Amino acid sequence: MTFPGIVATLVGIILIVTALYDVFQTLLRPSETGRLTHLIFRLSWAIVPSRRFPASAPLTILVVIGVWVVLITLGWALVYLPHMPHGFAYQSLEPAEFDPFAESVTMSLVALTTLGLGDVVPAQPVLRLVSPLEALMGFALLSASVSWFMQLYPALARRRAFGLQIESLRRSRTAEDLVTFSDERAASIVDRVTESLAVLTADLVQNSEIFYFADESRRLSAPQAMEYVLELRDVALASPRAAVRSAGRALAVIVDELADLLKAQYPHVRGESTDEVVTDVAVAHRRISR
Repeated sequence: MTFPGIVATLVGIILIVTALYDVFQTLLRPSETGRLTHLIFRLSWAIVPSRRFPASAPLTILVVIGVWVVLITLGWALVYLPHMPHGFAYQSLEPAEFDPFAESVTMSLVALTTLGLGDVVPAQPVLRLVSPLEALMGFALLSASVSWFMQLYPALARRRAFGLQIESLRRSRTAEDLVTFSDERAASIVDRVTESLAVLTADLVQNSEIFYFADESRRLSAPQAMEYVLELRDVALASPRAAVRSAGRALAVIVDELADLLKAQYPHVRGESTDEVVTDVAVAHRRISR
């Protein structure tokens, strides 16, 4: 193999590994930062929200999947390129009529999508050994994409349920009336909010991309609901009753955990204190909610 062929193969392997590593991080270690997926979502968040386009996050998922496909396709194409056309057997086709790089890309797409057209097949033993791996990657990529959607949308449903829960408390003026409730009822209300917020925080750890989904309705917006959670926390902490203060402290701990997570996972989130972080996120989502 010539030196350019070696370089092409190495670059191809790097592209393949980059895509596979990003798929692994996104689905199995989603709390990691610095991934290609995070970069694409951050770019989308920086550009699209100003245009008030709530569908940007679902479309960004498709963009990420498309980037994975392109990286794997080009990576394998570069692996095939040094062996094109002498490393392949052509059926009823004249290799000289086709551009080697275009043929490599075509071969890669056929293998990735498991079409198996049969007009061009690997002939060299090494190529016959490794080309089925690309077909396996294509099947794994399809499964990973479906799995990603199945992970994200249940988490989004829980986030929206939290938004509705807090909105119902806000409309019923629960924070203002908390002092009039019995100790047991007041503490129970705060505890339920704490439990729901803990689930929301865990979902953000496991599925960090849900942050970028914007709800068109304020009633469903968990980021905006957090402003009322801060008010409820403050009222509970100021209560003269020990049970309510205890529930308020538990809620404050979870709110602090959420703020720390937001600052750690999303570099564009601003604010030093918990309240500043929560308010910054709420304001960002308010721009695209009605």
